[in-house]
Amino acid sequence: MEKKALVDAILEKEWPMFHNVNGEDRADCQNDHPVFEIMRRAQYDAWSPEALEAYLSDVSAAAAEGRNLAREKYIRMMESTDPRGYAAFCGELPPVSAEKRDIVAKIWEKMLAQTERMRESYPILALGGRPLLAKDEVDGWPSIETYQTCELLTYSEPTLRALLAEIERLEGEGKDFVYMVQENTVRGQGFKTMAEAERAMTDQILREMNMEIGGGCCCGGGEPIG
Repeated sequence: MEKKALVDAILEKEWPMFHNVNGEDRADCQNDHPVFEIMRRAQYDAWSPEALEAYLSDVSAAAAEGRNLAREKYIRMMESTDPRGYAAFCGELPPVSAEKRDIVAKIWEKMLAQTERMRESYPILALGGRPLLAKDEVDGWPSIETYQTCELLTYSEPTLRALLAEIERLEGEGKDFVYMVQENTVRGQGFKTMAEAERAMTDQILREMNMEIGGGCCCGGGEPIG
């Protein structure tokens, strides 16, 4: 199967999971298929065919078993952001092997270093409004660390090993996986370059700050939660 077909097949399996995380009580983002498509495709376009094939097997098996990988990710995030909620839902989660946690830690170590490098040139895009580390989370807002590691924990060991191998291969070519995903994202949103997207996001933040100072309303979306 060609790479685009692999990504298409994954997204076809993932959308019902994301759309139905909260049942009928959905967050607004769960009804926004175009944004979902942009964000998820940007990620998978940076993956190797081997990693995509492994994850397509994961998501297909989960769907056949009635498991919702998006829901599992958000429940895992609650361990850090909402411990009481996590206690209520953690019984739904499958156990995680020590081997899987070790691979996830290795991937996150590389992603962290790459995000820190990207932040030097594109500080707004690099963080996307989130704190970088779990220790800096406040008011239940998940960090990049929490979001990324909890998603990685929903992957199988074969998928994780294939993804780690691709990240290492890219590093050997002087490329950062995190940068590639972000670049794919901003292009999907209609920007020509990372610099253009950085300026646009900075302008948006400044406008929202001015609205708050002026007494307006600045609303932010939340994450789907269990």
